[in-house]
Amino acid sequence: MQKLTMIHKIKYFDAKKLSHGVFLQDVVNEFLAQKGENIVSIHPVMADSLLVHYKE
Repeated sequence: MQKLTMIHKIKYFDAKKLSHGVFLQDVVNEFLAQKGENIVSIHPVMADSLLVHYKE
């Protein structure tokens, strides 16, 4: 029997650190598409930032 270990990680997204013309929603959506079913939750931190909990 093989044991799987899932590691929970947190990715922080801050709109203030993005290049001009790049939108936070687009960056987060691309990340969510890459991680697919491994997303655990998404939490707004302030008006310009999000935390995404995911597992690998």
